[in-house]
Amino acid sequence: MKRLIEGLLVVFLVLAVLLPGGNAAELAVLEGITFDNPAGKERVNIVISKPASFTVEERSGNVVRIRLERASVPEKLKRPHGEGEFANIAGIVADGKGEGSRSWVAVDISLKERVPFIVKQGSRTILVDFDLTRLAMKKPEISVLTKKPMVSSKALLLGQAPAEAKPAPVVKPVMEDMTDPDKPRYSGQRISIDFQDANIRSVFRLLSEISGKNIVSAEDIKGSVTITLKNVPWDQALDTILSLNSLTKKESGNVISIITQDKLKKETADRKAIEDEQRKAELARKEEEQKQLVEKGRLRQVSIEAKIIETTDSFIRSLGVQWAAGGTGIGGANSYPYGVAGGTNPSLLNSLVTTPPTGIGLTSEALAVNFLPMASTVTAPTLGIVLGSSKAILDVQLAASETNSETRIISSPKITTMDNVKAIIKQGEDVPYVTPASSTSPATVSFKEAVLKLEVKPRLTPDGKISMEIKASNDYADYARAASLQNNPPINKSEIESTVVVRDGDTIVIGGIMKTTDTEAVTGVPWFHKIPVLGWLFKTEDITRKKTQLLIFVTPKIINASDTALVEPSMPMEG
Repeated sequence: MKRLIEGLLVVFLVLAVLLPGGNAAELAVLEGITFDNPAGKERVNIVISKPASFTVEERSGNVVRIRLERASVPEKLKRPHGEGEFANIAGIVADGKGEGSRSWVAVDISLKERVPFIVKQGSRTILVDFDLTRLAMKKPEISVLTKKPMVSSKALLLGQAPAEAKPAPVVKPVMEDMTDPDKPRYSGQRISIDFQDANIRSVFRLLSEISGKNIVSAEDIKGSVTITLKNVPWDQALDTILSLNSLTKKESGNVISIITQDKLKKETADRKAIEDEQRKAELARKEEEQKQLVEKGRLRQVSIEAKIIETTDSFIRSLGVQWAAGGTGIGGANSYPYGVAGGTNPSLLNSLVTTPPTGIGLTSEALAVNFLPMASTVTAPTLGIVLGSSKAILDVQLAASETNSETRIISSPKITTMDNVKAIIKQGEDVPYVTPASSTSPATVSFKEAVLKLEVKPRLTPDGKISMEIKASNDYADYARAASLQNNPPINKSEIESTVVVRDGDTIVIGGIMKTTDTEAVTGVPWFHKIPVLGWLFKTEDITRKKTQLLIFVTPKIINASDTALVEPSMPMEG
């Protein structure tokens, strides 16, 4: 029995010795070292495969050591990192120490100047921030570093190939990439990464630590990443990695979800199919409701007939005196007969030289000078004076005429619309307007509407009457004034807007827009027409007065559902 107990103790001692060696597989592994430059800081980010305990030591020679307990480091990471990348960090070296369960990793950070620092631990990262504000106060000349890229960061993960450290190349600012609106705009912190066969999930976790964003990847996202990027925004690096692996992202607030492109297409197609089905169902429901309302007579329609009348009242008056002269040959060189002739036949003038005229009468011909606006058509009193053998006849026309005219332009549009639905009728033209060319631009042509427009929105009241919102306008081009405006006619506008209530089938009149235009013109012989009193013998005066008024007659009529179930098409304007 005693020997059995001694044997068991020996076994326990052997197991106690061998057991720590069996836990070597549980060591944390140093996966990479990244570094960047936040404002006023230099940051070192130590990435490990799982949480591990660590200690911080300040050693001689301005060296800060991060000691990772129960950890190991791959051979490819046992080399200097970050040389020439920082203003104060001279370099970073990772090395493995110890064996078996007693293995540990020393990450030595060499500084040019000793500065304060802070160490923070994450789930799989250890951040070391060195404060550069003290260094800036000691060495003001460090401001020249602003001429270099703001951030120079580099990531080294497990499996990367060794390479000599090189100065960071000068890179164009991010804002230059934003000038093209078709390209994505990136504003994230700049980093440099160098991944070789790195687990893609680990890469996403690293970018999450750098960006401060919550990056969540779907369960079916697997694989490795091999990529090298220098001095690029982290969000651009993320998009590049996603593109290379046929992945895409969805952002919601501070969360970025990573899914495959095929899954996104399927989700989009499924969502579109659901939306289409919902839209079709909604349209079918509305059509069915409308059909039922029409069949029950609850959805009534209104037929609207309008007569738009433009009344023009013009008055034209002309007053004046016309002098004219003429002559003919006579027999005898020294005869100078004279007299006053009357009659309406101009051929009598040939006989005036031998037979002196003896009367005053009317003539329909103007002989030489015409001051009257309508001398060829208006019959007016005429006085003829013959001056002997001088071959001269002096003709005078006294004119007084007056005309009145009234013109009606009638349009009769008809339209049918539903209750509480606006109906619009419009007829007219597009008037071209030319903008002259200048030294910097060619001539351009634009168009303005000159139309007769009627808008009516009927509402049926509970007592069977019709309430109508009516807006009528008549815009037309005034071509008579186009010459004074570079051949661009102005648009004359007339508009009426009102709300009325009428009984079914009754007619209402809306109007009152009236415009009066008075024009006076004087034509006369220079100098003579300005003589007081006698000046009326040498001039004519035209007075024109034009009045325009717009009247609208509207007749609404309720159409029962039994008459029609559909909205009738608008009828063209008449007249």
